[in-house]
Order: sequence, then structure tokens, then C-alpha cells
Amino acid sequence: MSVERLVPAVRAMLQAEIAAAHGREVSFVVRADANGMIVQARVVARGTVDAVLALPGVAERGDMLLHNHPSGVLDPSGADLAVAARLHDGGVGFGIVDNAVTALYVVVECPRARSVSRLDSLAIAELLSETGPVARALGGTTFEDRPGQRDMAAYTADVYNDGGIALLEAGTGVGKSFAYLVPALEWARANGERTIVSTNTINLQEQLVGKDLPILARALSAGDRPVTFALLKGWRNYLCLARLDQARAGQESLFPEGRGAELETLAGWAARTGDGSLADLAEEPSPDVWDAVAAESDLCTRLKCPHFDRCFLFQARRQAAEADVVVVNHHLLASDLAVRIASDNWQEAAVLPPYRRLVIDEAHHLEDVAAQHLGSQVSMLGVQRLLGRLERNGRGLLPTLAAALATHDDLLTSASRDLLTQSLLDALVAARRGSEELFGRLGRRLAADQVLRLTDAFVEDPVWIEGLSVALENLLIAFGRLRDGVETIADRLSLDDPAEPRAQLVGELRGVVRRLDSAAEALKAALQPPRGSSAAAVRWLERRGRKTPNLTLAAVPLDLAPVLKDALFDRVETAVLTSATLAAGGEFTFLEERLGLALPPSRVVIREILPSPFDFPSQCVFGIPTDVPEPRDDEAGHDASVARILVELAHASDGGIFALFTSHGALRRAADTVRGQLGGRWPLLVQGDGQRDQLLRRFREAGSAILLGTDSFWEGVDVPGRALRVLIIAKLPFKVPSDPLTAARLERLSDAGVDGFTHYLVPHAALKLKQGFGRLIRSKTDVGAVILLDRRVVTKRYGEMILEGLPPASKAIGNWMDVRRVVEEFFAQHGIGAPVY
Repeated sequence: MSVERLVPAVRAMLQAEIAAAHGREVSFVVRADANGMIVQARVVARGTVDAVLALPGVAERGDMLLHNHPSGVLDPSGADLAVAARLHDGGVGFGIVDNAVTALYVVVECPRARSVSRLDSLAIAELLSETGPVARALGGTTFEDRPGQRDMAAYTADVYNDGGIALLEAGTGVGKSFAYLVPALEWARANGERTIVSTNTINLQEQLVGKDLPILARALSAGDRPVTFALLKGWRNYLCLARLDQARAGQESLFPEGRGAELETLAGWAARTGDGSLADLAEEPSPDVWDAVAAESDLCTRLKCPHFDRCFLFQARRQAAEADVVVVNHHLLASDLAVRIASDNWQEAAVLPPYRRLVIDEAHHLEDVAAQHLGSQVSMLGVQRLLGRLERNGRGLLPTLAAALATHDDLLTSASRDLLTQSLLDALVAARRGSEELFGRLGRRLAADQVLRLTDAFVEDPVWIEGLSVALENLLIAFGRLRDGVETIADRLSLDDPAEPRAQLVGELRGVVRRLDSAAEALKAALQPPRGSSAAAVRWLERRGRKTPNLTLAAVPLDLAPVLKDALFDRVETAVLTSATLAAGGEFTFLEERLGLALPPSRVVIREILPSPFDFPSQCVFGIPTDVPEPRDDEAGHDASVARILVELAHASDGGIFALFTSHGALRRAADTVRGQLGGRWPLLVQGDGQRDQLLRRFREAGSAILLGTDSFWEGVDVPGRALRVLIIAKLPFKVPSDPLTAARLERLSDAGVDGFTHYLVPHAALKLKQGFGRLIRSKTDVGAVILLDRRVVTKRYGEMILEGLPPASKAIGNWMDVRRVVEEFFAQHGIGAPVY
């Protein structure tokens, strides 16, 4: 490329800066005019070019990063190409000059603005017709014509063309994933612009990447333009090869005995695995081993790492940078959002590559997931694990570094060794003591309760003067001493080679103390929030886990609506929110208010409910017994009715039952009651007695099993066919009003003069019930019964709104004997269970 593209003033400036750096590498951000002439330049980094990757926001779309090669050879190195690829992902070009600025080589031009190619909505829908390429890829026996799917695809194409937000509820069987993926892939083909697709569950992720996208790749790939897609996970899902090497080398001093075999198994797997993620492991490693070998963003040396070319995480990120569709989960989307808010970075790659087109499937979960990532939490076991990484029973990072320092005799190393063995180990003892004291006092304050909301009045709680105040202060001081000691050692050693063992150990120590700093901030946010903070937060203390009790402190923003609107929905060109359950009572108002989509000016341009294509009146009977005691008024009577009806239905249907509960207590009481009455005739599978996927597999294989589940079984469960023929819903799934986050949201609505029960609890229960109901009928050939054992849905005024959004199954409402008779007749018509006598 000709150096004449540099105007004289810019060329002189580059020469002067390179000379001032004594010919070493200097990185500049330059900008070209409309004719391609480079007319502006500024220095952004001195040293190797990869340094600019640590500077988010250093260049904007349309800029170019320019740096010099002191050798005079302008061929890009591997590191240059990696940096160029990442910058181009954000619309930034990349070039190289010699030290005298007599030659210029442009590796990647700045992407120029180009006209947008609109999608033909009717043509997009036609791709999903009986004569389209998707039908040919699937084959005639597998393809189902779905008018609702074609309608949804056309709506999605419209919002890609014109921008804005589409709310698309797609009933079971619509085929929503194809309906949003086809327009996304065609948009990428026409405009070279990726779409991020975010899901809540692993099951849906696996369906998209393992089944749907490969089918569409076969159907839609053109000869010179194949469809590309990628699955991107969070950092800690991937194995770090450098950390694995370090862990294996120091296993005797880092880990308890017996972990060596586990590390060697991981090493063997690392040589074979394709993606290096936890999901590819046959057996999940122990937490302390995975903590030591998982990829961590703040420990990664990136281009300086000897394993960079093989790095599983960056391999996935490179694939994502080049993909038409990138599949992530809501947690990763929310993590990306938190990083962008903190760094004010809206143009470049953060956790995710930059994007302007977004599809959020299972969108009803977004608010709760975002709350976790935009807030903070700290747990007793988490702090103990971090301190154990430093030292436990004579093993850990501190003893390993002490041994490494013992092999060097220079003055600074000797001083560092003394600091470690004296001050740092003392600080660790103090931190352990402070942690035990703090969480011990909090645990005693919690007493028999599982959750305690920390309101403004908590500052006056007697627990502070009884010792909590001193315990918190001592723990924070100990964390600070650990941080200061580690940073002092790092400064003294000044280790530049990231592959040097001592440098790796110091890096690991820095990573641990950074997490301890985060824990300290979370402790302060939950226990001592700043006075007069403008952003209202909900704070609570919670005891979790039966086998290994754990105390958790949390503080999350109360009102996420303005945050989500400003930081997410107003910054993308297109957003499609979809799920089988978005509308409550036929309206999207509840979702729009929770996610900030109702705040002016609203960008929602499409609101559509696409009904299920299934024939619910003939495929499903919906029974509501009115003589079952109300659960709130007579819990024991309701429990007894649930158990009795479950056993009677088991006899009538010959098993094949899902029973969904709203609490673990009610589930366990039902399991204890029915276990003896079933007599081993039907396998009884109870949540908590095995992994969720294992229970579902056993249920499918048995054909006549009975499965009792709570929250995680209400959605994301797909059992088509006769294995599931009865769905029992024990109780309307209202949120617990005393839950800290729920209580605070209800208070906020009350302060605004809004009835929280009607405007929050009822819509949420309606959406949750619709999710549970959707477990039964999963195909056009499925048949069965849904039994709701909560008569409030027909005796209370709010029941009409809850029932309005459910599929139009044939109803049987009355006393249990009448409902049972209707259900048994339905079973007889469809050959289910025992005959009616």
C-alpha cells in the first residue's frame, strides 16, 4: 500500500513519536477521510501491539490501528493477525508502517458504511413452506407445515428491516427457533451482520447448536456463503491449558492428596477434546481442581500465553467473531451487559462480540438473571474456598510460592519470602478467623429462618453491637492485608515473562485477592450500603443447601427497568423477545413494565401471540376439582387430597404422571405419603434423588413412571409421546410474598399506588402456570390430562385472567368424582390406562 495515503502532518507526527520511543513499537489510532486519506492520528500505546487489547474504547468504528515494525518487515505476524481480527470485529482497521514511515501496509481496511439490503418478509416465510429448502433438508416425513412459524418468521424479518423490538409469544408447536433463526441467517447473508441469540436453559442451547442450526446450515448455505454459527460460554466453562500445566507441575504443594490422578485425566482429555469445555467432560471434576484450571479473564495473559494458538476459549471467541449467529445464555448476556456498563464500552468486544441484532428466547427469565449479574453476592463457602486456595493443610498457592522463592537468593526475593511467611500467612489466619466469626454471627441471627431481608432498619439490629461490626471490620482489614502483601511481592519481583513459574503463581495470587476484594465489596453492599445511595437495592441473608449448609449475602438492584432499557434495548437496532409465555391475560403489559420496554419512548413495534397449532380440545382434558381444600386455609387437607388424587390417577392412567409442586416441602410430604401406596407398581422418581437429566431419562424409558418435581421441572422439559399422559399441578405457582426481592417489588408498587397482588403476583403466576401446562402436549399426536388441584382459579376474581392465557383444552370443573369420571372417559377414548367399568 502506498504511504502517500498519509497526509504530511500525520506522517511527520508518526516519525516523531517512533523516534521518541527510540525505534520501539508504538501504536496509533488514525482516521481516514472520505477519500481514504489518513488525516488524523494519536498515540494510544507504547510496546507490543497487543497492549491495545487491554484498552476498551480506544478506537471507534471507522478508525484504524496503525503500528510500526522496527525490523522494517511489514508482513503481519500471528499476533498482528489476531489483534486485527478482534479489532475488525468492532469495525476498526489495522495497518503497519516501518520506523521511517516510508512504507505502509494495510492489513485490514476500515469497513465502509454500506447500504442495507432489506429482507423480503414473504420470501423469508416461503423458506419455511412445504416447497422450501428447509422442508427439503428435513425430508418429507420429518417436515411439518406450520403457518404460525411462517408468520413469526415474517414478523421477525420486518423488525430486522425497520428496527425496533418485537414481542412474539409462540405457543408449543409453533417452531419458534426456526422462525427467528431463518431471518437472522438471511440477514447475515445479505448484510454481513451477526445476531446474538440468548437462551435461559442448556436444553434449548443444545437444541439450537446441536440440531436446529445444523439443519438450517444444510438448507440455507450457498456455495460461496456457508451458514456459520457458534456457541459461546462463560470463561470458567473452558479449560485453561496454561493453568493446567501449572497445576500439574505444582500438584504436590497445591492440592490435597489424591488430586493428581484427576489432573492427569484432565490432561489426557485436553489432548482429545474439541472445545475444551465442561460440557465435553464425561465426569465433572471436583470444585477445587476446576477452580485451579478453569479459564479466568483476569489471569489470562492472552497473546503472551504459550498456549494462545490452542486456547479453547479464544478458539470459541474467534469462531463467535466470524459467526452469523452466536448462541449464548442469559447469564453470559447479562455479564456482557455488566462489563459494558462498568467500562462504558458500547462499540467493541466485551464478554461478547459487539452486536446490534439480538434474539432473547425464554425472555421471561431475563429480569431475574440480569438482577444476579447487576447486583452482588458473597457466600460463606465461597470465601472459605478462596482462602483455601491460598493455603489449606500446608498446601496451596502461598506454600508453593514460598518454595519457588526459596530457590533464589537475591535481596528482593528474600524480602518477598519474609513478607510471605510472616505477614501474609498471619493475614490469612486473621481472614479465616474473621470469616468464621462473621458468618457464625450471621448464621445465629438467621436462627431457624432460611431468609432474612436486610432493610434500612437492620442498621439498628442488636447483632451489630454484639460483635458483627467488629467481625466485619476485622475481616475487611485482613482482606486488605492479603491484597497489599501480594501486590508488594508482585512489585518487588517485577516478573515480565508470564511463562516463568513464579510469575504464574503471583498471577494466581492476584486473581484470588481480586476475588477477595469483590467479596469485600459484596459484604459492604449487603451489610453496610452507602447512605443515600441513589439506586435502590434489595438486600438479604439466606441459608441454602441441606447437605452442606451455606450462608449467602446478596444485594441486587430493585428496579432494573431503566437499566435494561438504557443499556440493552436502546442500544441494539433489533431485538426479538420470544417464549411460549410472554403474555399474561392476553397482554404483554407485565413483561414490558418489568423489562423497561414500556418506558418512553417505547421501541416496541410488534406484539403478537402465535397460538399453538395443536388441537387442544381433542388432545387434552383440563380438570379442576372444586372440593379440594384450599392450600392456604388447610395445608394438611390439601396435602392429603394431592396424594390421594395422584394415586387414583396412577391407577386410572397406569402411571405416566408428572406432578409439579411449588415448594420442596410439599413435594417431600407427597412423596412420603404415596410411596407406600404405589406398591412398586409404578417407578416413583422424586426431585433430589438424582440429577434432573437422569430422572427425565428414567421417566422416558420406564413409560409408566411417576415423577415429582418443583421449580426446575416447570419448564424446559420435553417428553413427547405416551410416557407422559397426566400432568398434576398441585397449587397455583404464586411467588412467595416474603421473598426479599418479591417483597421489595411489592412495596415499590404499593408506594406508587399500584396493587402488587393484581399487577405483579397474578401475572407472574399466570405465566408460570402456562409454562407448567405446556409440559404435557408436545406434538400433534400427544394426548393427556392436566389436573389443577387449586380451586382458587375458579373461585377467585383473578382466576379468569390466569385461565385466559392457557391452551383451549376441554374443561372438567366440579367435585373430584365428576372430574375423575370425565378424565377416565377421555383415557378410555384414547386407549390410556385401565378400562372404565
